[in-house]
Amino acid sequence: MPRLLTVGHVTWDRRAGGDVLGGAVSYAALAARRLGWEVAIVTSAAPDFEPGRDLPGVTCFVTTAFATTRFINEERADGTRRQQVLSRASDVLLDLVPQEWRDPDVLLLAPVIGEVPPGTAQAFDATTVGAVAQGWLRRLDDDGTVTQRLWAEPWRDLAGVHVAFLSEHDHDGGVDGAKGLLQCVPFVSVTRGVRGSVLLDRNGALEIAAWPRPVVDATGAGDVFATAFLLRYHEAGDPLEAAAFAACAASCAVEGVGASTLGDRAEVQRRMGLRERFLEEGDRDED
Repeated sequence: MPRLLTVGHVTWDRRAGGDVLGGAVSYAALAARRLGWEVAIVTSAAPDFEPGRDLPGVTCFVTTAFATTRFINEERADGTRRQQVLSRASDVLLDLVPQEWRDPDVLLLAPVIGEVPPGTAQAFDATTVGAVAQGWLRRLDDDGTVTQRLWAEPWRDLAGVHVAFLSEHDHDGGVDGAKGLLQCVPFVSVTRGVRGSVLLDRNGALEIAAWPRPVVDATGAGDVFATAFLLRYHEAGDPLEAAAFAACAASCAVEGVGASTLGDRAEVQRRMGLRERFLEEGDRDED
């Protein structure tokens, strides 16, 4: 069974019905498990995070912290979110990871608030390495409100990374601003919600269509996209196929709250077939 190792904070996200497990590593771990991969996470949290209860079937290397990172997320009509951090765990420590997990097939760096140390990818011998950029593009105001910040030294954080993932809302520059990251990594993927994604490399940009679905909760969809992209890219070696696979995996994620509607491999493949037929019919209509 192939193996994914992902690094970053698990979180508790406040909702009307109670706190829901969040954090990019949580969505990544659960999505990869649904797709048939063995998964481990490296995180930092207080004892209110219980691995066996909260992430069953996932190996967890946890630095004990005084608090688990906690978010309040407020969705806005334009697709952006207002976020507030109520507490923050300590930075992630890599020395907890045993030798048998030092060479995963895929490594995903997934910080939520700058907790992953620079050069983390170089501490592992992974075949395929990705990074979700949002955690390096956030800063906290005095009241814990999350705002954007300039990523001062992305080359330090992205050393050894093959694909960087971010949303068009993660910084003001959108797709054009993301092109600067190509100085650090071979590929950059910019997600745009129902408008799909843009895959950037040093030869140009390709638009990848989404498979739009009614959105119940978009939280974590970008993390599922990044995870599915990396897994399929590792399996097939084709970034365009990986992006289509990721779009269909993310379409499952938005249909329910939290990680409740993540698709297994059969469902994602089914949606890929539907998406391909839909796009082919659209091309014929244009002709």
